[in-house]
Amino acid sequence: MKRLLFVFNPHSGTGVIRKHLAQVLDVFTKAGYEVVAYPTQCSGDGINKIRTEGAEFDRIVVAGGDGMLHEMVNGVMALPKPVETGFIPTGTVNDFAATHHLPKNVVEAAKIAASDNVKALDLGKFGDRYFAYVAAFGIATDVSYKTDQKAKNRFKIWAYVVNIIKCIGPNKFKAACRKMRVDAGDVVFSGEFIFGTISNSKSIGTLHLLVDKKVQLDDGRLEALFIPRPKKLREWIQLYKNLRERDFSKSKLMFVRASEIKLEMEPTAFSLDGENGGEHESIVITAEKQVLKIALPIEAVAETELAASDAAKSKKELQREYKAAKKAARAAEKAQKRQEKSKKKEGE
Repeated sequence: MKRLLFVFNPHSGTGVIRKHLAQVLDVFTKAGYEVVAYPTQCSGDGINKIRTEGAEFDRIVVAGGDGMLHEMVNGVMALPKPVETGFIPTGTVNDFAATHHLPKNVVEAAKIAASDNVKALDLGKFGDRYFAYVAAFGIATDVSYKTDQKAKNRFKIWAYVVNIIKCIGPNKFKAACRKMRVDAGDVVFSGEFIFGTISNSKSIGTLHLLVDKKVQLDDGRLEALFIPRPKKLREWIQLYKNLRERDFSKSKLMFVRASEIKLEMEPTAFSLDGENGGEHESIVITAEKQVLKIALPIEAVAETELAASDAAKSKKELQREYKAAKKAARAAEKAQKRQEKSKKKEGE
């Protein structure tokens, strides 16, 4: 019989997983798994459990917020062999779940986590740590891990909103600003930035406006957005307009897509998937292509495959259009020569 390790945060999202634990375990058992369930006891406990025992299992499923997902990713990547995974989102924000269409209903999410619809996704590597969807710095990026768990359970997303409001103000923005040099291979630039994300996601903090429209989650590249500090009201208005339209090309916003990004900066605090990523003065961030094998809804698997095929299709269409244009140009040139010959004969 196949074995499944189920690691869950019993306190995440008002403890919803506790209310449905028997149903979730029943779903896994009916899917043909012998299940070992483990409730985490503290932060980092999930990583340790997965690292020490994960290699003994055929699948590892976690339930919790994006922090629990972060622990799973770092635990799984330390194993000596690849292990299939699954995720049941029970947290407050759940950006990863939103990107991959994972349902909020824990029983339905459990059915997906135990399914055969497994997709290989990219991960980001931040120094020697991994992130599932985003590494971020700047204004309000510490709110996710500094907001009290009891407050999140009671007030849900409003607990974050209150703490974000506390970060607003000229002095706060100035304090958050960091001088930084960004080397993304073909693109190198420097500046002072109040906020930045390096991501592999379609949503960050529930917002789509921080992410490029053409994200592919398994192409071996990360999307990075760096926002300089606006100093005048009209610059703030223009910044909001560009972000709302997700137009990163006609403003001071700096956007790159790359497989490796090197940062040199004054001491800067980062968050990784909403967890404390520590303070750094230099860091290398890379895209690890298709290293996370995770069970997803059929529509999410189809969406990533369609994105890849659309990209290939667009390239083929461009090639066809180029060939057609060359053919039409040759035909027009021949027609013009025939016309000139005809006129010459008539003149003779």
